[in-house]
Amino acid sequence: MLGAVVQLILGFVVAGGMDSLVGVHILFGIVGLALVIALAAIAFRAKTATLYSKLTMIILTLVVLAQAGLGFQLLSGAEGLALPHEANGLVVIILSLLMGGITFWSAKRRVNV
Repeated sequence: MLGAVVQLILGFVVAGGMDSLVGVHILFGIVGLALVIALAAIAFRAKTATLYSKLTMIILTLVVLAQAGLGFQLLSGAEGLALPHEANGLVVIILSLLMGGITFWSAKRRVNV
């Protein structure tokens, strides 16, 4: 979650003209994609994972993959995709918060049972 917020801030800094941070933004994005895929694999192997958490992880993984795709399109000169790339970054943060809430709710429910 914190990484997604840092990515969003870095993205706005890069969009503001600080092109020297593009490499850092790309590196964080690729590492974030790998982490999301790893967390999705863990979520699917966990016996305690709920249907909601699995569904959210699938959606989050697809959104992060789309985000990486949009980023590479931006690198190749598709400047019209800047706004969808920024909006998709916000969706990643919202889905990360949702995933945290689902996990918290599920853990709390298991303790109360």
